[in-house]
Amino acid sequence: MSGSPAVRATYLRSLLARCDELGPVGVEVRDRLGDARQTSIECAGPLVWLPIEADVAVQRALDEILGAEQARSFMISSLRELWSGSAIQPVVFAATGLFGLNPGSFAKLVPLAWSLLYRDCGRWVVSDSQRVGSRREVEMQLLALPEPCAVEPAWLAAVVTVLHGLLVLCDVEGEVELAQRDPKSDLASFKLSWG
Repeated sequence: MSGSPAVRATYLRSLLARCDELGPVGVEVRDRLGDARQTSIECAGPLVWLPIEADVAVQRALDEILGAEQARSFMISSLRELWSGSAIQPVVFAATGLFGLNPGSFAKLVPLAWSLLYRDCGRWVVSDSQRVGSRREVEMQLLALPEPCAVEPAWLAAVVTVLHGLLVLCDVEGEVELAQRDPKSDLASFKLSWG
């Protein structure tokens, strides 16, 4: 399936539902999006693709209203809530115990997961996990990013936070950083480290 860069409406709808829990600040986020954008998100079917600009607008509104640190906390909290309510959580925990899955193993699943959430919105290249001193690292490159994503710091920061979800999932301390970004290029590189 090919077309314009897009995001699943269900992802954005879940973020707006979480915004509603923020009270007046959540109302500000929604106001920043405007009625037309909110309607397109709220009324879209579960498998509908929305233009990537909708995701960029949501991430920018969260960043502008909440500030970078609060937006990051909001996204991490949203990921934890999503994860705690997941029906597959016990299966993943069992697999982690049996097979020793770690953030490096889960990082290899990012390209598949990305393709379920995004369409024509970059292609992931994930390196094998490497030991660097006492830590483990995985380099992750997101190639062929559409311009609205490549130039929006709030959107790239949200990607960092979503990748941080791999650490949360594995219950390990670590960090994710945007290692390279060139607004003139369609490439963003990330480094995931833990240990």
